[in-house]
Amino acid sequence: MDLIESPKPVSTKKYADNLEERWLRLSTLGKQTPGVINDRSPLDNQPDWFNLERFTRAQKLAQKYYFSLNIAHFIGNILLVMLPRVTIPIFASGRSSTVYMVFLRILSTVNHVDSWYQDNPFEKGSKANKSLSRVRRACHLQVSKLMNEKYPLKDDLWLSQFDMTMTQWSLIGPVAIRPKQCGFYSTTREEFEEYIYFWRVIGYCMGIEDRFNCCLTNYEESVQFMEICFDRGYKPYLDQPNSVVQAAMRLTEGVFLGLNISVPKFIMSYEGFMKYWYETLNVTHSISLDSLSARISYKLQVFLVDYLLKWTIFYRLASALYFRMLKKLFVTVNQVKSRMDEKYKDIVYRIPSENGVYSINNQLYTPNIPQLANVGIAAT
Repeated sequence: MDLIESPKPVSTKKYADNLEERWLRLSTLGKQTPGVINDRSPLDNQPDWFNLERFTRAQKLAQKYYFSLNIAHFIGNILLVMLPRVTIPIFASGRSSTVYMVFLRILSTVNHVDSWYQDNPFEKGSKANKSLSRVRRACHLQVSKLMNEKYPLKDDLWLSQFDMTMTQWSLIGPVAIRPKQCGFYSTTREEFEEYIYFWRVIGYCMGIEDRFNCCLTNYEESVQFMEICFDRGYKPYLDQPNSVVQAAMRLTEGVFLGLNISVPKFIMSYEGFMKYWYETLNVTHSISLDSLSARISYKLQVFLVDYLLKWTIFYRLASALYFRMLKKLFVTVNQVKSRMDEKYKDIVYRIPSENGVYSINNQLYTPNIPQLANVGIAAT
C-alpha cells in the first residue's frame, strides 16, 4: 500500500453531487496544484468577497468561545500530524525530533492562530499579517521547496492545495462536525456561520484557492464538505494506521509528555484524550487505557466536555484555568525546556531507516529509504 495514499474508506456515504465533485477536484487536481507560490502572496490582494466588517465581527464572536476554539484547534493539530503527507515533511524538517521541539511546535501554532483573531490580515504591519507572512515564508515555502526539489513525487506535489486544505480543516473542521465535543453548547447558527466565514478568509490568506477552500459560501454545504474531508481525508489513516501514521502517533504523544511537565497526567493524558476523541469521531482504531492515570483522565475528559462545559460558570472557570496555564507556559518556556530535555533526553522522534534519520538537514542522509520508496519518491 502506498504510504501517502489513504486506505480505502470504510464509509460509503454519498453527498450532494456538487460536494462530491468538489471533493473529487480537491483529491485529484488539488494534489497536483501548488499550495504556495513563491512570487505571489495572497496577502497582497484581498478577495473581492472579503468584508472587513463581517471579518471583524467574527473575530469578536471568537472571543466569546475562544476556549472551545482552542480545544478544536488542539485536536485538529494532533490529527493533522497523522496524515502521512504532513507527517513525512515534519520528520524531514528535523524540527520535531525531541519532546521539547514537538511541544514548541504546538505552542508556536497557538501563538500564530491567536494573532489571526486580532486584526486585519490584509493590513501591512498588523500582527495577523506579520504572522501569516512568517508562516508562509518560513514554513510553507521552505518546506515546499525542499520536499519538491529533493524528494519529488511521481504524480503530485508536496504541500499541494490538497494538503493546505487538510491543514485548514484541522483548524475549523472539528468545530463544524463535532461542535458540542469542543464545548460549543450555546452557540447559534449565525455565530457558526461567522466562524466558517472567518476561516474561509484565513484559508485564502494561507494560499488556498477558492475552488479548493473547505469553507464554502453556504453554511450547510460547508459542514457537509468538512464531513467529507474527515471521512475521506483523515479517517482512513486513523482507522488503519500504517507505519508512518504509527510514527506520527508517537510524535503526538510527545505533545502530552510536554504538557505533563505542568499538568498532571491523571488530568490530561495522551491515551485518555485520544480515546475520547477517537470515540467521538467514530475512529475504529482502539486506544487502550493501560494505566490508572489514563483511565482517570479519560473519565475527566468525558465529564468535563459532556457535562460541565454545558454550564456557563464551569465554562468560564475552565477557560480561566486554561489561559492561566497557557500564559505560564509562554512565560516559563525556557525552564520547561530544561526540564523536558533532562526528563526525556533519550526520546528521539524519527522514521527508522537503514540509512539513518530521515532528515533533509542530515548531511549523511540519502533518499534510498524503504518508507520513501513506497510513496513514489524519485531517487536524486
